[in-house]
Amino acid sequence: MQLQKSTAWSLIIGPLGVMILLMAFGFGTGLFSTEEQPEHAQKMMDNYDLARVVFSLIGMSMLLLIFGWISFSRQIDPDDAAMNYGRLLLLPGAILIVAGMGLWLGLGTEVEVGINVTLDHVSNGISTLGDVFLDVGILIIAIVAIRKNTITTLVKVLLALVALGQILDLVAVVGGIGVDTLDFLGWIIFTVATVGIGIQSLRAKES
Repeated sequence: MQLQKSTAWSLIIGPLGVMILLMAFGFGTGLFSTEEQPEHAQKMMDNYDLARVVFSLIGMSMLLLIFGWISFSRQIDPDDAAMNYGRLLLLPGAILIVAGMGLWLGLGTEVEVGINVTLDHVSNGISTLGDVFLDVGILIIAIVAIRKNTITTLVKVLLALVALGQILDLVAVVGGIGVDTLDFLGWIIFTVATVGIGIQSLRAKES
């Protein structure tokens, strides 16, 4: 299967950008090692300037990722009704996640930690809703694409992994089951499979 180069590179750079930047920031600042909300908020305040830069880059990576999946779905079938519903969910999903990251920054470094704790809770709620939108939208696109005869067996396997990743994330987010473990596992599976689709398309163009 050959995708446009812009689509393939978006599917590669987008998810890798989100994963690398978020993990580097989370582990580098110790944010991921904290469980208490006040300590979590304090670390955000201590790294406020860095967070503004990193979250801006994550937001741009997220938009690349969404562009990649919308473009992918259009190249598979621009008129399929289910695909249209899937695409419809992606943009508001991305907007909600980016908005959640904006709130995650809080009000800066000159306010009480308690205010940032409250904003952190609000941010998590908004981001969770965005996650659901993205999970369902990409899941629909992946399932519909698997049924098409225009893609190779390898891409179908990668799309099945994408669908698995989204299902695990939905179970974690909506069902509240194994939230940390399933959410992280689903995220890794989705990222690897999405990047794989982009790489396979570039290799197909070169051959």
